[in-house]
Amino acid sequence: MTYPDFAEALQARICADLEAEKIAHTPRKRREADERRVEILEVHIAALEERVATAEVLGEQRRHEAETAAKKIAALEAHIATLQEAIAKAESLGEQQRQEA
Repeated sequence: MTYPDFAEALQARICADLEAEKIAHTPRKRREADERRVEILEVHIAALEERVATAEVLGEQRRHEAETAAKKIAALEAHIATLQEAIAKAESLGEQQRQEA
């Protein structure tokens, strides 16, 4: 084992010992309360993750619906333009026939 490896192993062991000592000196009721709080937070996180997933699916649906609506609007506007051209031609033809009559 090289000196840097030995130093890292020693440092990890010291950290583990300090953590174990901290846990050992933490009153049992406090540890249980902390564990319960962790459980509650984990349940809350799971619920939030589920909501995020649902929101992402809904967002994708809304995006798709918006794209579909935009395409439909473009098609309708093109159709309106075609109809307006037809109306203008018909009015022009009508005016021409009126003048000829």
